[in-house]
Amino acid sequence: MPAPLRVLELLVSSSLGGGPAHVHDVIARLPPTEFAITVGAPPGGPYVEAFQRLGADVVEVAADRLSLGALRAVVRLVRQRGTELVHSHGKGAGLYGRLAARATGIPAIHTFHGLHYAGYPAGLRFAYLALERGLSHLSHTLVHVSESQAREARRLGLMPEGRSRVIVNGIDAARVRALAAERLLPREALALPQGALVIGTIARFDPVKALDVLLDAFPALAGRVPEVALLLVGHGREERRLHARAHDLRMTRQVVFAGGIPDAARCLPAMDVFVSASLGEGLPLTLLEAMACGLPVVATRVPGHVDVVEDGVTGLLVPPRDPAALAEAIALLLGDKPRRRLMGAAGRERVARHFSADRMAAEIADLYRQAAGSFPAEDRERPRV
Repeated sequence: MPAPLRVLELLVSSSLGGGPAHVHDVIARLPPTEFAITVGAPPGGPYVEAFQRLGADVVEVAADRLSLGALRAVVRLVRQRGTELVHSHGKGAGLYGRLAARATGIPAIHTFHGLHYAGYPAGLRFAYLALERGLSHLSHTLVHVSESQAREARRLGLMPEGRSRVIVNGIDAARVRALAAERLLPREALALPQGALVIGTIARFDPVKALDVLLDAFPALAGRVPEVALLLVGHGREERRLHARAHDLRMTRQVVFAGGIPDAARCLPAMDVFVSASLGEGLPLTLLEAMACGLPVVATRVPGHVDVVEDGVTGLLVPPRDPAALAEAIALLLGDKPRRRLMGAAGRERVARHFSADRMAAEIADLYRQAAGSFPAEDRERPRV
């Protein structure tokens, strides 16, 4: 039997979030006799232990920081472990992973989990896109996690012919539903008002998630649905500003900041409608998890969302950065319980049919085999121990 293919999964975070969750679901499904996985990631997040429980070797790598030392660390790791393929996730990891792969003569795969650059100043935006276009030529394959992201990437010159593939994100829907059913966090534990109609979201507190737009929509929504409450699950650099915004809107009693919660799907049974006001996504796992649990959704009409939500069937799509439209759509669903139930059932069926983690992992495994096969062993640099 041939030795397992040695793969380095390089991430910019080991904290709660879509990238680490995606990698976790893939590793859990890769045949261990065929693939030996090392994960390189910053320390301190809950996914460090989660990766180790799957049998992956986890190595501390500061791939979230721009430094020559981080690049040297990745090159050293590749050589010491005899790595045969690098798969990077996130901007810094994508830079270091592809440069290290080129330096050591092995294939590099990079997955874009969303194209987040719009908030950059004009000069930095130009530099980032130019860098990504250059790095695309050092990549065996660029992976996009949704068709809408791929269309945007093609427009930006980030989907070179022959080097790009769409592998749609998926989730373990059965696991998510089991968490929601068996380890659910009741409304009392989340400090939600008794008898409230609850809208909620699970997100990193980052400008791209536009949680300020969701907060700005809340006064108009509360004017139409007085018993409404908002549950925000997550944390991040926008947290202090969002707390201040809720205070300025005099909504602190109706807005609950639950913090970062491991296995956050446990919060989904406390919600009546799941909401995402994001300005752009790759393909959001939290939206899939909400639909898998039978929740109707209101989301912005942006890349990533449009692949998941069938407008009028599994939820409602609204323009981004439009608090009034967001409030209107949420109010429509909160006022129509039968419609919520129909949309929730349709969403659950859609996730089961189109967004399986098993299918996603099988496609990635096939990509690994193809990438490794295109780089014969004699063409690779011998690992330096």
